[in-house]
Amino acid sequence: MDNLKEKVTTVAELLNNSIYPVVLTGAGVSTESGVPDFRSPESGFWAVVNPELFTIDGFKANPGAFYEAGLPLFRLIEQAQPNSAHKALAWLEEQGLVKALITQNVDGLHQAAGSKQVLEIHGTLKSAGCHYCGQSSPATEVLADIEEGLIPPLCLECGEPLKPDVVLFGEPLAPAYHQALREAEKADLILVIGSSMQVSPANKLPAFCENLVIINRTPTFYDSQARVVINEGIGITMEMFLEELK
Repeated sequence: MDNLKEKVTTVAELLNNSIYPVVLTGAGVSTESGVPDFRSPESGFWAVVNPELFTIDGFKANPGAFYEAGLPLFRLIEQAQPNSAHKALAWLEEQGLVKALITQNVDGLHQAAGSKQVLEIHGTLKSAGCHYCGQSSPATEVLADIEEGLIPPLCLECGEPLKPDVVLFGEPLAPAYHQALREAEKADLILVIGSSMQVSPANKLPAFCENLVIINRTPTFYDSQARVVINEGIGITMEMFLEELK
């Protein structure tokens, strides 16, 4: 614990001395809210669901199977609440200590916690849209249709299947990724929190910055380049971080 305190103190000093700090978050930030990550061998989403269903070709071929497989995750995200890490990051932004928050997550919990400058580079599960006529619907309405047995949920305008506003495998990147690139290029400090950095092209973003902090339970590709690496629980680490700054 003493070693963790020393590292947290160092990170606080780095943040206070930075001009343009940026945060990059992954699924590990939301696991304490009950949202599973995707790649853990036993508990990850891909351990129980066929990833082929979550390609754009898989969705187009069988949107019903996509929704049936994804329903447990959609329910979890709809019920999830921000945890201490989400709230800590919102506070840091409010204090001007975070200029932009780039996230790989699709659960909307950063916004629910109060963060404003959020770049969702993999899109969001909080809404769904029709690729044919452009109609958009909030996730609450889509989930209600699914719970009533309408699988897949259909566009009220044209009757075509609605697709969640997430980036599926095989789709172009979300427009937010290009803005995230610009933020990473401006950053003089990047805090990577809760991401294993295995997914491309998100894992290229830290390469734009010489000053890195990694807060993740498991090792990442960037650990050897980071100024500080913390492999502890994200919630308790962020709580200690706030105590240090306050």
